Amino acid sequence: MVPHKRARVICLGVATLDQIFRVDTIPEAPAKFRASEFIVTGGGMAANAAVTVQRMGGVAQYWGRVGDDDVGDQIVRLLAREQVDVTHVHRLIGARSKTAAILVDKRGERLVCSAPAQGYPPDTTWLPLDEIATVDAVLADSRWKPGAIALFDAAHHYGKPSVFDGDGGSPDEVLSVAAHASHPVFSEPMFRSFQLGEPAVALPKVFKAGRNTLCGVTLGERGVKWFDGATLHHTPALPVAAVDTLAAGDTWHGALALALGEQLPADQAIAFASKVAAIKCARFGGRVGIPTRAEFDEFII
Repeated sequence: MVPHKRARVICLGVATLDQIFRVDTIPEAPAKFRASEFIVTGGGMAANAAVTVQRMGGVAQYWGRVGDDDVGDQIVRLLAREQVDVTHVHRLIGARSKTAAILVDKRGERLVCSAPAQGYPPDTTWLPLDEIATVDAVLADSRWKPGAIALFDAAHHYGKPSVFDGDGGSPDEVLSVAAHASHPVFSEPMFRSFQLGEPAVALPKVFKAGRNTLCGVTLGERGVKWFDGATLHHTPALPVAAVDTLAAGDTWHGALALALGEQLPADQAIAFASKVAAIKCARFGGRVGIPTRAEFDEFII
């Protein structure tokens, strides 16, 4: 697939520093054990989405907050190394940046232990929302509700598609943010927490006519179910041997935002995002496994 232009995408939300350990199995009891591989890389839902946009041929801006600590320095440096625009990263004096230790087993499943950010205020006044007029799509995750709502409302004002990565947080708050986005798509655990039933019943309930263009739920190897206001659709996942599912959802949402920015129809955009995420799952290392556009074009099942 060759884009007709380099779509510009703003990704707003969380960025972390991930320490990833590859192990045979995730232990169920206290023990000492050896990792077969270890890497330190950037992470975080919106930050990984921005890297996806950039590697897949778009132009990504990351809007988010980090502390003025060494971890924050590494987070910003790793994004800049990917050529993500970090002009609007907000450094918070005295705050602690978010970091995580992650175990990935031989099935590709993961266990995440994160040290949450500290000292991050809800303030959104520093966001340069007028810049949304100049981009093709926006994305936000569920980790900063006021920022996501501000971004989505501005995107609606300027007529830009907005992707919401609904994964984690209070069900009521996540649903309230989703109402502001044109394309909210939830993780399966988040979707089940709504307690609205199976996708065929729940997605029409979640869909907010007028603002939502579609809403959906990612189901891992079972694909994606999505509702466009009239019809329930199912897009299957590509069959790959999963090596590491860490960052797969972030990758999926970033690829969707890029595809919408490239003005692909919804079905093609979702199929595109699903293939990008599948390639990522076939590789170890969280963000490290996100493919480039050339790797995407060359990938054969």
